[in-house]
Amino acid sequence: MEAAIALPVLLILVFGSMEVANGIFLEQSLTVAAYEGARSASSAGGTVAEAQQRIQDVLQSRGVTGQTVTVVPAVTAATARGTLVTVTVSVPGAQQALNPLRLLQGETFTQSVVMVRL
Repeated sequence: MEAAIALPVLLILVFGSMEVANGIFLEQSLTVAAYEGARSASSAGGTVAEAQQRIQDVLQSRGVTGQTVTVVPAVTAATARGTLVTVTVSVPGAQQALNPLRLLQGETFTQSVVMVRL
């Protein structure tokens, strides 16, 4: 009788903790990816394509899929030094859910990094 009452609560706690930990991991992954993309785009001679490739490499190594990347302004090799480069990475949480609770469903995780072009 006690197990019948305690087991559902315990399972909700376990799966809920896993989903929250997955959300934290996803936020950290996006932060690292946005930083690496901004570093790539803001370096001397960096381009948007290089930034997008670096972001894809970081997220792929962490198992994150479905990202949307925005780089403002559109950086080319001719972009002037001192220009502020903003890189934003977004991922829908529904694609990253691990368990049946689907707590990340309907959430969109977004991280931005701003760096000065060298």
